[in-house]
Amino acid sequence: MTLPSLEALRQMSPDQLSQVATDAVARMIALTHRKPGHMASSAGVAQLTVALHALMDSPRDLLIWDVGHQAYIHKLLTGREGVFSNNREPDGPSGFPKRDESPYDAFGTGHSSTALSALIGMARADALQSISRKRVAVVGDGAFTGGMIYEAMNNAGGHGDDVLLILNDNGKAIEDNVGALHNHKRYQAFADSLNWSYLGDVDGRNMVDLLAALELAMDSKGPRMLRVLTQRPSSKDLGIASQAPSTNAFQKAFARSLIQLAQEDKRIVGLTAAMATGCSLDDFRAVFPERFFDVGIAEPHAITAAAGMATQGLRPVVNMYSTFAQRAVDQWIHDVALQRLPVILCLDRAGIVGEDGSTHHGVFDLALFRAVPHTAIWAPRDEDSLREAMQQALAYGGPSIIRYPKGQVPDLPEPAQRGNQADVFQMGTGVVHWCMGTTIVDALREAAPSDSVVDLRMIKPIAPALLERFAKNHYQWIVWEDAQAINGLGSALASWLAERGIQGIQCLRKGYPDRFIGHGPRETLIADNQR
Repeated sequence: MTLPSLEALRQMSPDQLSQVATDAVARMIALTHRKPGHMASSAGVAQLTVALHALMDSPRDLLIWDVGHQAYIHKLLTGREGVFSNNREPDGPSGFPKRDESPYDAFGTGHSSTALSALIGMARADALQSISRKRVAVVGDGAFTGGMIYEAMNNAGGHGDDVLLILNDNGKAIEDNVGALHNHKRYQAFADSLNWSYLGDVDGRNMVDLLAALELAMDSKGPRMLRVLTQRPSSKDLGIASQAPSTNAFQKAFARSLIQLAQEDKRIVGLTAAMATGCSLDDFRAVFPERFFDVGIAEPHAITAAAGMATQGLRPVVNMYSTFAQRAVDQWIHDVALQRLPVILCLDRAGIVGEDGSTHHGVFDLALFRAVPHTAIWAPRDEDSLREAMQQALAYGGPSIIRYPKGQVPDLPEPAQRGNQADVFQMGTGVVHWCMGTTIVDALREAAPSDSVVDLRMIKPIAPALLERFAKNHYQWIVWEDAQAINGLGSALASWLAERGIQGIQCLRKGYPDRFIGHGPRETLIADNQR
């Protein structure tokens, strides 16, 4: 079975298009079983995807899929069926739309709530260049919890931009959605208040009604919104195995530590941005439902809300993926660090994450946050050091960041010497390996028996006395970091040496180079990109 070309698709009847949608889901499942959540999201918009491509002259017409979780069938229909079995592998297509992958991907969308802003920019560029074409953004109702959607709608409603916003409403982000718009379904009132034309609701599984509603919506002008009601199937419905994280995963170790600390300290509360299951904060929620807050896909709001809680005596712990924390750097600087508030930000999936690729690798957090005053940063190597980091962050009582990777907690030997900020695993002379987090595994494997190997559990601050100790009899410093080398741990150590005029020590940084890293197996990407 091969899916039809776009030219053939545009000549088909509604019944034939419905069959294409069914075939496309089956084809997607046959070609890849990777990332079940993305496959379910794409299956939920199968009819919508087929209908849009039947009515639009893509790639000339502009179609943007917000986040990109919904775009697998879009990719199959736009020339990538033959390579889709390699989806999310180094030589295959990305799991997200990418402009350099296909002209049909009008905008790269790996994070949430950005599609409408991009489309408005394109509409304004078209207006200045007298270009007439269809412009559509498909945005899930989960992304409607993100602030950029509100900003874009408010701006376009005032400016009168000619864009069509399709709200894909299936009631879910990763879990069930949160927030007033979802709870009360006041989308029409919301659109009206921002000077958008609300074109009504349509069943996204009824091809006849869907085509009619889309044709009317595309023929209309100005900022307008059509709500398409869809249903995202479960992994079980699709016959796909959905794997829960193992009990030995870092996210589970975090949850156990947080629950234990929260049992001892009633001030502790947990916050996340629509990532409770992804970060295992659902375990915390099960024990302390009244002390758990999911703010939706709204990372800036999560950080500032936590800051507000901290001013009133609570001890908020915010957990989100490292890549999503990039969206809230300003809030961390101004609302948490500037006021020296006791907020703990736990960054799950720090470092390279694997198949999700360049939009999701958590390699920039050190470069972004290390320069922020008052911010203490930990990189635990295992469950015990993760729990210790959380205890130390609570005791510090200031802005604290704890970063840890995707995957399993490694089985490590006991260090030869324990310290407050660092642990020594090997003591030698000549060469010292400075490590952060699970890079200790690589360092122990590659270090010579005569080398020193030190786990810097704290990345900021680093105790000067510790550095002075190893500067006396170690002429080569090898720095292991699962992060971008620019402004990372190696930069910090090299700067320390330079500022003190210490000569004769070579500082080698095993961090990631100054480029975006693609998608593929996590261990392969780490091996290929560590200097």
